[in-house]
Amino acid sequence: MVMEICNHDDFFKKQSLVMKFVGTLVVVSSVLVSSVGNAQLQPDPTRYEYSIVGFENQDFQATPPAEAILLIGSSSIGFWNEDAPFDLAPLTVISRGFGGSVMNDVIHYFNRIVLKYNPRAIVLYEGDNDLAYGLTPATILDQLDQVITLIKSNLPNTRLYLLSVKPSIARSNLWGLAQQINSGFSDRARSDEDIFHVEVDKYLLTKEGDFRSELYRADQLHLNEAGYNIWADVIRASLTVQEAPFESSTMGTTFYTTTTDLVSDCVTLQSSTGEDPIYISLGFYLIAGELAIKDFAIRELPGSSCNDRLDVSPSADGTVATALYQTVSLFVRGSGIRYRLSADHSAARRPLGQNSGLYLFDEIEFEIID
Repeated sequence: MVMEICNHDDFFKKQSLVMKFVGTLVVVSSVLVSSVGNAQLQPDPTRYEYSIVGFENQDFQATPPAEAILLIGSSSIGFWNEDAPFDLAPLTVISRGFGGSVMNDVIHYFNRIVLKYNPRAIVLYEGDNDLAYGLTPATILDQLDQVITLIKSNLPNTRLYLLSVKPSIARSNLWGLAQQINSGFSDRARSDEDIFHVEVDKYLLTKEGDFRSELYRADQLHLNEAGYNIWADVIRASLTVQEAPFESSTMGTTFYTTTTDLVSDCVTLQSSTGEDPIYISLGFYLIAGELAIKDFAIRELPGSSCNDRLDVSPSADGTVATALYQTVSLFVRGSGIRYRLSADHSAARRPLGQNSGLYLFDEIEFEIID
């Protein structure tokens, strides 16, 4: 599933009126290693045996959490191994980035670095070093398909989040090829509801699409602290809707200034017809001063009531006439400020047919909470 604005007019449709609201938004929101052409230099996976053994020793000393989100990939994950659990908390994560790894290394070590953890979700960053080794986008995407097959065969309920190859100045000559890989990630996400493309690349570029040297270390290849702050926000915002429902601790409601996402991990969805409520996690995207529904996931009945609400009223034909979203505690990421916020959708005022099928919430009102 591509992490992009939802443009489907069936968000508010389920079996009953309440259930109509979310039913079809689902639309929105071991393999052998094949040989590579002789002209492409496929690095020997055993060069990282010591790293894998190191992870195994780490797991022996402290049992990793069950049903976690597994972060795997090259040094962009590796340099984040220690900070990722804090940056993504309270999401439960295991971070296993290693060296200058490539897609084929993930295939080679799949049993030891993926399958053993039985993760509920995988966040994968590869493709960057692969290009530097001279592998073509076609070869890299073919190897990704092998990884996907391994996941589907061994972990059929596991979701996969593909991180875009980042735009680093040190490899600016490869950026055109990297964009081909990123396009391939989007293609796979569009065709599989359990695959998501997290487009970190566009937040590491200027609005004009230029490189941002201030986000990189002196080598102009690896992210610095400022770069990782953006990286973490984009990944956290992308994971929350689908993954927060599996956590025992709430993530609350957060607005990410980096991505302009507003994400709530627990919303009570209630119809004016009086049917039983359902509970969802819900993502919006701020566009031109309005909130557009982006993504959602149905969650189990929470241990305590969801503080956020989405109240909807039907029209005579069963479509949504109005909807009101309210949150009593919206945290603006990085600011320490909290707000109360409400936003209203009216089919009469903002008809779907005139807005590319987007459910747009306007008349946004907010106030700072002391």
